[in-house]
Amino acid sequence: AGPHGLTQAATLAGWAVARAELAEGRCAEAAARLAPLVGQGLRGGHFAVRMPAVPCYIEALVLAGQGAEPHARTAVEEFMVWAAHTADPQAPAQLARCQALLAPTGQAAQWYEEALRRHEHAPGDFERARTQLLHGHWLRRRRRTREARGPLRDALIAFERCGADLWSGRVRGELRAAGETVPPPTGERPRGPGPLHTLTPQQQRIARCVAEGATNREVALRLSLSPRTVDHHLRNVFATLGIRSRTELVRWLDRT
Repeated sequence: AGPHGLTQAATLAGWAVARAELAEGRCAEAAARLAPLVGQGLRGGHFAVRMPAVPCYIEALVLAGQGAEPHARTAVEEFMVWAAHTADPQAPAQLARCQALLAPTGQAAQWYEEALRRHEHAPGDFERARTQLLHGHWLRRRRRTREARGPLRDALIAFERCGADLWSGRVRGELRAAGETVPPPTGERPRGPGPLHTLTPQQQRIARCVAEGATNREVALRLSLSPRTVDHHLRNVFATLGIRSRTELVRWLDRT
């Protein structure tokens, strides 16, 4: 689409890839991909996609640790004006979700509650599930794990109903981090014996992220952990698998 000047098609494709990156927890990549699509000017994306892509952009920025950037507030202010005039029934709830993501800690909870209330007046499970996922993530990050499990369970059911496997996987990771035992997806083959399966679910996720080339800081952002926690788990992964470097880890995972 790009070489042929099909701006709308290229913008939609970029937005789709960014949504997949968000689902995989690759938030910094998603934010970088969405930035030109929601920006103004000739070098931006198609005008019809600018505002609908803003909620994804804000989510990516905040989860990548870039929510304090001034252009995040500017984008939400523009989205607020657009939401007041659009016929999109999801826009009011998405706006409240953006406000929750950017709000100070003392105000975020009420914005999440407002977003969920607004979802009651809009059809579709997917956007509501995304709000529930972010709400559960926010609660877990504040060590309110018992409270986090409720919205996360609801999000998992909704994503599974939608067939959104990547998003379901992300919720499963959040639930495990909140201390809940999560059954494997329906139809998934039972895991066989082997050193990889002696790792904890958290260690397996970290190992796969590192094998993809992510630094400890990038893994920490992707999985909502501290860099020290990632380093601790990675040392245990190396000890369990009998390897000494990231390069060996990549080779080991390729073989298995």
